[in-house]
Amino acid sequence: MTPFPACLAPKTALVVDDDQDMCWVLEAALSRIDWMAVTANSAQEALGLISQQTFPIAFVDARLPDMDGFRLSARFRIIRPAMSVILISGYFLADDAGILDAMRASTIDGFLAKPFQIDAIAAAVSKGAKG
Repeated sequence: MTPFPACLAPKTALVVDDDQDMCWVLEAALSRIDWMAVTANSAQEALGLISQQTFPIAFVDARLPDMDGFRLSARFRIIRPAMSVILISGYFLADDAGILDAMRASTIDGFLAKPFQIDAIAAAVSKGAKG
């Protein structure tokens, strides 16, 4: 986890992924568009962070060791309804039924299939961040 003070700048995204390399990729991509990232390697760690801090946007891996990203996104929606949630995955595609259902239910605001381009991260932030 990357430590930051409780009062974060609005240009700080939460990145939830158990793969350290993916966290690094997202941190690097976000820094190129002048955003910072706070990372969590588990759902429980992420839930702890959002209970203490506000993030305009979160990138959430669909498969985490302690909870799937769909359930975590639903929990985020309850705790921080204004936060945009972008689900990321190397196992799903944008037209998979689970992704489409989550989009229709407004559990997630967007989806990015891994591997993704930096431009896709920038577009997701531009479209989804409300802060």
